[in-house]
Amino acid sequence: MTKRLEVALLPSEAEAMEADAFVVLDVLRATTTIATLFEGGLADLLVVDTIEAAGERARAEGRILFGEVGGLPPEGFDHGNSPAEAATLGVAGQGAALFTTNGTRSICGVAGRGAVAAGAFANASAAARWAAAYERVVLVCAGNAGGKRFALEDFAAAARLVQLISRESPGLELGDAAGVAAVATGYEDWIAPGLPQRTDRSARLVAGAHHARGLKALGLDADIAFAAREDSSGAVPVVVEHGQGWALLRDRG
Repeated sequence: MTKRLEVALLPSEAEAMEADAFVVLDVLRATTTIATLFEGGLADLLVVDTIEAAGERARAEGRILFGEVGGLPPEGFDHGNSPAEAATLGVAGQGAALFTTNGTRSICGVAGRGAVAAGAFANASAAARWAAAYERVVLVCAGNAGGKRFALEDFAAAARLVQLISRESPGLELGDAAGVAAVATGYEDWIAPGLPQRTDRSARLVAGAHHARGLKALGLDADIAFAAREDSSGAVPVVVEHGQGWALLRDRG
C-alpha cells in the first residue's frame, strides 16, 4: 500500500525525489501509444533517448520502429507516435523500438532508480493498481520541449492517478504537487466517480493543452481524442532492463 505519493511536474523534479516506484506520464502521446501497443499484444518495447539509437537498435534487433520529431514520424521510421494508429496495428508477439521528444527520455531518466511504469489515461486504473503496491511513488510528468516545459495533459493524468491511488491506499501522505492534483480532480469525482463530468473534464484538459493545439494543427485530432479516453488498455508497461540511454519494457498488467 502506498504511504507517500509525489508528483514531479517536470522530469528534472523527479531527480530530487526518492521513491520505490515511478510512473511516467506522457499523455500526448508516448505513454498512451505504449499502453496501446501492449494492449495489442506487443512482446516488448525498447525506448531510447536519441533518434540515432532508435534506428540502430531497431535494425540490429529486427524491431518495428516507432517515433516522432515535431509530432511527425522521422524519415525511415515504420510508424509515428500515434495511439490511434497503434490500436489498428497487428503487433502481437513482436518487438518494437520507440523514440519521442519527451516521453522516452523521461522513462530512460528514471530507469534504475526504482520500479518504473508507463502510465496515461489509457491505462489509468491498471497503472494505479500497480503503483498502489509500492510505499513511495512518484508520478513523473514528461512535459514538453524535451521535458523543460509544464504540460497540462500530463498533470491532468497525474491528478486522476492521485485520485485512484488514494482510493487504493487510504490515509497516504501527499507531496505538495500531489496535493494540488488531488484538489484539481474536483469534489464531485470523490462523491460520485461515475458522473460523466469526470471523463468530460479529462477530455477538455487534454484537448485544451498547448501541445494538443500543435497536434491539431498537424491533423492529429484522432490522437487527442484517443489520449483522453480512460482505461482503453489494461496493460502496465514496466521497465525490466535498462542501460545508458535505453530501457526495455514488458507488460506486467
